[in-house]
Amino acid sequence: MNKIFFYLLLVVGLVALGTPGCEENRKSVAKVEKSPKIEEVRPLRNVIHIEAEGDILHYQRESFWNSEDFFNLLESKENFTTNEIDSFKKTLEGYDRHAISSEIRFNQSKQSVILTCDIKGAKEGDWFDFDWLLRPYSLDFIDSNFESKERELSWEGKIQGVETVISLRFPYSISNCHEHVWPAR
Repeated sequence: MNKIFFYLLLVVGLVALGTPGCEENRKSVAKVEKSPKIEEVRPLRNVIHIEAEGDILHYQRESFWNSEDFFNLLESKENFTTNEIDSFKKTLEGYDRHAISSEIRFNQSKQSVILTCDIKGAKEGDWFDFDWLLRPYSLDFIDSNFESKERELSWEGKIQGVETVISLRFPYSISNCHEHVWPAR
C-alpha cells in the first residue's frame, strides 16, 4: 500500500512539473532564490561577562558599534531592544534556561549596547552548565582554549568575524570540563 501511495505522489509531481503554468512558478521560485541577501549588521566587538552568585548567573554583553550602525540602532531603539531581548530569551529557552530582569542600555559615549539579565536554570546540582553560551558560538572550555585561573575562565577571539571577549567569574575556586564548571575540591 505504501509503495502505491509513493508512486502515485511521484506521478502527480511529474505531471505537475509538465503542466502549463508550472514553468512560471519555477521561474518565480528561482527569482526568490536569486534575490540578494540582506547583510546582517554586526557589532565591531562583543564583551560578555558572567558572574555566578548562588544559583544565578549575572550576564552582561556589551556590543560596540561603528558610528553609522549605532545611530541606526538609536533610531530604532524600541524595536531593537525588543528583538534583542526576545532573541536572547529564545536562545536560552532552547536550553531550558531563563532570563530574568532583562534590560538593554545604550551608551552613546562608547557607542555600545549593553544587555544585562540574570539567568536561572543553568545550575544543575553542584555545577553550572554553559551549553547555552558555548554551543551557539561553536566553543567549549577545553577545545577552544579558555584560559583558566583560580576562579575565572576567559577567552578572546573572533566569532562570525566579530572580536569577542568572554569572561566567567565564580565566588570559589573552580574545575571545569567542556561545558560545565563546578567548585574545585
